[in-house]
Amino acid sequence: MTAPRPRLTRAHLVWAVGVFAYLCAVSGRAAFGVAGVEASARFGVDGAALSLFGVVQLGTYAAAQIPAGLLLDRIGPRRMLVLGAVTMAAGQLLLALATGVPVALLGRLLTGMGDAATLISVVRLIASWFPTAQVPVFTQLATMIGQFGQAVAAVPFLALLLGAGWTAAWSGLAFLLLLSVLLVLALVQDAPPEEPGAAVPRRARAGALLRAVFTSRQAWSGFFLHALTLATVNAFIFLWGVPFLTEGHGLGAAEVGALLTLNVVVMVALGPLIGLLTGRFPQHRVLLGGIAGAILVLAWTAILLTPTPLTAWQLVPLMVALAVGSATCSVGFDLARTGVPPRAIGTATGMVNIGGYSTSLLAVLLIGVVLDLRAPDGAASLADYRAAFASTGVLMAAVALGLLLTGRTGTGSSPSSGAAPTRR
Repeated sequence: MTAPRPRLTRAHLVWAVGVFAYLCAVSGRAAFGVAGVEASARFGVDGAALSLFGVVQLGTYAAAQIPAGLLLDRIGPRRMLVLGAVTMAAGQLLLALATGVPVALLGRLLTGMGDAATLISVVRLIASWFPTAQVPVFTQLATMIGQFGQAVAAVPFLALLLGAGWTAAWSGLAFLLLLSVLLVLALVQDAPPEEPGAAVPRRARAGALLRAVFTSRQAWSGFFLHALTLATVNAFIFLWGVPFLTEGHGLGAAEVGALLTLNVVVMVALGPLIGLLTGRFPQHRVLLGGIAGAILVLAWTAILLTPTPLTAWQLVPLMVALAVGSATCSVGFDLARTGVPPRAIGTATGMVNIGGYSTSLLAVLLIGVVLDLRAPDGAASLADYRAAFASTGVLMAAVALGLLLTGRTGTGSSPSSGAAPTRR
């Protein structure tokens, strides 16, 4: 019985290309977070303006999720991956050439738009190519491996930025994204060709898709779980983490790079375990998100209550907690996937992404506002950063309440209840 072997091999190849496209997108997404100091000098801006870059990118990413999900459910993931990568590449090239804030903001806007198409397309590919029982594991693996894009931003991109300059660094990211386009065009199909009608995306009216998603209790649980586990993670990674570590705690570039790389390694290590737990105990998915949120709150509390600068080793627990949050946020996608009809998976995935990234946007903006209020001259101290990060506690409390209210009932249904048909 060797017939299934070629199909499994093709499924893994499609998955690998999708993951590479996502890794490239994460690199473009996270790069500005490690270039904050250089951006401030290049454009002559303060903390509030720097936070505006994060707000534009995250705001665009969050606002584009539902339109991107609806378009994905109509045209399929292959075209969406190409569209997303080309749009992001254009954004990086604009940023490479920008000498003023307006053009740079347009570059980050395009980055957010393209980024919005990527992960939801990969999640849709996984639901189409793999058996239902394997979907949580491969989704976790995809999101975790994709996060190595943060390491690309933290190490080679930063080295290129410091060594070759602003234009060369951002142009390199554009080249990487265009490489992913070529691979997607050459190797990815929307679904296994053996599936009857798989080559033609199923068309559904936008109203029906939105109704199916926004009336799903599980989709809302996924929304709040994603927000709880990702808000402070993104605020740290996208913009405020590197200044917090360098200006607040006095760490050097090598120590910061090591901590960010450790964060990614721990995420990748935890991903398969969380995927297995998600598939084996679907009735405890909300509890899993709650535990991850509690770990984040405890780690942040310990770090922010310490009034003196910490060493890189003392900051390792925070990096691990952030990794736990990132590794667990994909459980929200699984909650939504099993709570909507298969034709609405793209839209539901977009809704879940709105949860994490709209809250991340608020966190980025809130931190920037607090820093400007406490240090209007731009010379923020460790005490200023501690107060700024502590202000995000109100967001964590609000989304935790939302998860509690939506997750009390109806989130423990079997993965087969709303998932795509099992592939054998």
